[in-house]
Amino acid sequence: MIDRSYVEKAAETGFVKISLLQDDPPRYLLRSVGAGMGLTLVVFVFWVLKQNLHDISLGAVVASGFFGVGLVIIVFTNTELFTSNNMYLAVSSAEGRTSWRQAVLLWISCYFGNLAGAILVALLLLGAGSLSQLPADHALFDGALHKAQQAGSVIFFKGVLANWIVCLAVRVALRCKEEVAKILALILIVFIFVYLGFEHSIANMGTFSIAILGGGALTLGEALHNLLFSTVGNVVGGVLFVGLPFTYLNPREREEQKQEVLLMRAASTTPSARNPGP
Repeated sequence: MIDRSYVEKAAETGFVKISLLQDDPPRYLLRSVGAGMGLTLVVFVFWVLKQNLHDISLGAVVASGFFGVGLVIIVFTNTELFTSNNMYLAVSSAEGRTSWRQAVLLWISCYFGNLAGAILVALLLLGAGSLSQLPADHALFDGALHKAQQAGSVIFFKGVLANWIVCLAVRVALRCKEEVAKILALILIVFIFVYLGFEHSIANMGTFSIAILGGGALTLGEALHNLLFSTVGNVVGGVLFVGLPFTYLNPREREEQKQEVLLMRAASTTPSARNPGP
């Protein structure tokens, strides 16, 4: 099956991630922090674009289109993002390369590394004076409040949709041979969830960190409310909507049976098979 090799590639990636976490935790956590930093920087630019282009008919399209740069940075710098790891570790665990217990441990480690990176960039922006320049009605503050004040069920389902789309982007990128094609796939597919306003827990960490440090009306409790439901939704979207179906639709058994048939055919045409000895 044509996609079987990509399942194995994803499973190997999950195995390598677990190995790094077990063998060198500080390095793994630093990669997680790096992903949170890169994505939060892009999140800030996204909200600034939303504010500056709000009077332009295609302003939301431009801002949403830029957002995919965050995933491009993460993929090309080989840093660790919680949401894409939902897919990778689901595949590696379903394939038996890792255990589900290891998957959960990695998700927790990556999640808090991403959070540390988000807070760090928010602090850097605060120190640089970038947050003090934001007006009280800035799109970032309004957007953070809107995200946090939705019903938990709404946030959950938006979280499912968001990581289904993000992991689809990563899944498609696995097939890309050229870097330009990979960049376009990541940016265009991520555009879908951003433009439709779905909930990505790690991106929200950046939004909420900046909003709180920037003096917005958002409270910590409201931010945690969103992160709880969006995180659970993201796990469901990445694991149940991409990781496990990806593995199930491209099973190992069929590929092995095909290889066995080919080997049997090859054996039947060897000289020893055509001319058996006494």
